Amino acid sequence: MTTISLQRTHGGAVSMLPRHGYPTSDPVQSPYRIPGTASFHELAASLGVQQLVRTFGPAFPHMRVLRDLVIPMPAACPVRTARIDAVIVCETGVYLFEIKAWRNAFVYRKNSDQAPPRWFLRLHGCSRAREVSDPALQGGRKTTQLRSLLPDDLRLQYFVLLPCEGVELEGVMPAAIVTHQDLSYIARLARNNGRTARSYPLLSADAIERTVQLLVDIQGELTIDDHMHNCREGREGREGASALTTQ
Repeated sequence: MTTISLQRTHGGAVSMLPRHGYPTSDPVQSPYRIPGTASFHELAASLGVQQLVRTFGPAFPHMRVLRDLVIPMPAACPVRTARIDAVIVCETGVYLFEIKAWRNAFVYRKNSDQAPPRWFLRLHGCSRAREVSDPALQGGRKTTQLRSLLPDDLRLQYFVLLPCEGVELEGVMPAAIVTHQDLSYIARLARNNGRTARSYPLLSADAIERTVQLLVDIQGELTIDDHMHNCREGREGREGASALTTQ
């Protein structure tokens, strides 16, 4: 079992990382950032990958984990690329994971008949909540795009993983929103459903390696730096459009 890190600079080679070396305990102390350290997203992503390897490994002896896959998005999208924190490729298909660094907070939604649900994060002990982007909607766009770039007979499924401690979800949440406590069940479900369902063929070891290579080819020369640049451009474009509408 190998974890493949796709973080690289322009022209850099894809590096192979051993399955060990991730934090063994939750390093995240806040849902925002520790000054002078790696971003909380990076710390939470490392923790999440560790949890994925630990829970999916027993269910799938031959699998690959890709970190920080960057894919091109359609021209109509405000951001030209998308980043997928972790991808598992195993005999039953491809599983995408968006990893959130939320910790010690209550996560809930406000539903409306006229608009998509709005998501909120309220830290334990605080009365005020902060609105956050809809992770299910974000993942849906990425999954739809990647689906268009992969063979039709390949299972593709998306999850939002909350790896940190102290996260409480409201009673009714989309099934794709999971905590680290759900991962063992998700891994067993992926194995059992994948082996009994006839909708998609099982992947051999060679097919798993070919799928990994296909994902690497889809990323091509794109880098995390490219994606961050595109995010800044998209944000500046939205701010500029908003300023024009208020004049």
